[in-house]
Amino acid sequence: MKLLITSNSFGSADPGVFEELEEAGFEIQRNPYGRIMNEDELMELLSDKDAVILGTENLTDRVIDACKKLKVVSRYGVGCDHVDIESLKRHGIALEIARNANSEAVADHAVAMMLSLAHNLPAADADFRRGVWKKRKGVDLFHSKVGIIGLGAIGRGVARRVSGFQCEIYAFDQYYDENFMEEFHVRKADIPSILQSCDFISLHLPAVEAFRGLIGRETLGMMKDTAILVNTARAELVDKEAVLEALKEHRLGGYGADVFWDEPSTDAELSECENTVLTPHMAAVTDGAVREMSRISAENVLKHFR
Repeated sequence: MKLLITSNSFGSADPGVFEELEEAGFEIQRNPYGRIMNEDELMELLSDKDAVILGTENLTDRVIDACKKLKVVSRYGVGCDHVDIESLKRHGIALEIARNANSEAVADHAVAMMLSLAHNLPAADADFRRGVWKKRKGVDLFHSKVGIIGLGAIGRGVARRVSGFQCEIYAFDQYYDENFMEEFHVRKADIPSILQSCDFISLHLPAVEAFRGLIGRETLGMMKDTAILVNTARAELVDKEAVLEALKEHRLGGYGADVFWDEPSTDAELSECENTVLTPHMAAVTDGAVREMSRISAENVLKHFR
């Protein structure tokens, strides 16, 4: 049996996961490029594989159609908006996700971005490294209003964390865990209400058609000029040009992003904006999350071949 692993961080926190797969009879091929593969590269490597542990590569219908032996796609993570799920169904290929493996790490990252932007840490750090002693006034996360758009595992993790700052927490989702809402004093709200009233807004939605471009000129216009927006979900939730305009015109207090429109390219225009914190899709890359994602995604392959 042949297995392709596309993510470079797979197994880095626990190499024993490779031994487990090899002992089960898998011949493992790893991503030889050290980066996200394009469609042609992925198609070539998958053509003779029985299974794939998939990172963030685009698994399109064209690629899937060329995979004559493929039986299971095991996502090294949770999001599947880059996977043609309908094509997998048509070809009878199973899809598995590493459910809840990285939610706590991403929630940590989102709150870290809130605090970093609230206290102007990136700009102050840049000043200091240039030999400039300049005290920048920040804003308080403590006792602020925090809006969480998408209250899944990551959104709930953010709510648990900011509850410790005695924040007023407002959340939008299609389904609510009433016990969780009560325990952490989270209030239900629609998206316009969150945008209009909250000091910090954290996005945790999938990039399905209904939510693409959710944050655009109109919705940014609803927000406070001092509001801090954090996106650790999907770049497509945000209209890039609208955010750039808002930042440059000081109609947005700050933007923290771990996801971008053309990964793995860095974003020069956003990088020029002082009130940003930008990281290369690394929120889930911690020892604990990598260990858990590796373990679950490997187990999701193994269970289909026992």
